[in-house]
Amino acid sequence: MREERYERRSRSGIIIVILIVLVALVALFWAMGWIRWEQEPESKAATEAISELSSPSDQTANPQDFEALQKEVAQLRKEVEQLKKGNASSGTTTSASAPAAKSAPATTSNAANNSNALTLTNYHHDFSQYDATVAFTNNTNRTITSFTGRLIYYDMNGNMLDYQDFSKSISIDPGMVKNFTLKGYGYMNDYAYYKSQASYTHPNRKYKVEFELKSYKYK
Repeated sequence: MREERYERRSRSGIIIVILIVLVALVALFWAMGWIRWEQEPESKAATEAISELSSPSDQTANPQDFEALQKEVAQLRKEVEQLKKGNASSGTTTSASAPAAKSAPATTSNAANNSNALTLTNYHHDFSQYDATVAFTNNTNRTITSFTGRLIYYDMNGNMLDYQDFSKSISIDPGMVKNFTLKGYGYMNDYAYYKSQASYTHPNRKYKVEFELKSYKYK
C-alpha cells in the first residue's frame, strides 16, 4: 500500500513539473513573439466596416439628383453652343471692320485718272548750283505718301533738251505744298532755270521745265 501511494505521488509530481515546463515554454515563446493570438472579432468588425464603406449603395447618387445634374449639363452645353455661334458672328464682323481701326494702307493711283492730283508749284535752279529746288502741291483730299513723275527740259524756243524720271517718298497733306531737291539740268555746263540766275559767261544757257505725274500713293 505504501508503495502504491508513493508511486501515485511520484506520477503527480512529474505531471506538475511537465505542466510547469510547458507553461514556461509557452510564456517564453509568446515573449519572443513566436506565438500570437488573432483577434477574430476585431478583424471581422474591421472587414465589415470596410465593406460598408465600399458598398455601392453608399456611393450611388439619388436618381432625382442625377436627373437634375443631367439637365444642368444639357443647359450648360446649350449655352456654350450659343456663345460659340455669337463669337463666330462677332469675329466675322470684327475682321471686316479691323482695317478701319488701323491706318489705311497706301493705295496706288494711276495719274491718268487724276493728272492734276500733284502739280509742280515752284522750280529754282541757279547756274552755280548742283541741285534744283522744287515744290509740289497736293490737290487731293487725301495725304499723298509717295509719287513717281517726269521732268522734261526745253530750251527757250520750246525744243526738248532732256528729261528726268524720279520717284519720291514724301508725305504731303491735302492742299499743302512740300519742297525738296532734285538734280538740276546741265549744272556742269552752266545751265540755269530761266527764272533763276543765269551764267555771266553763258547768259543764253537757260531752260524751261515741265512736270508729268505718272503715279502716286495716298492714305
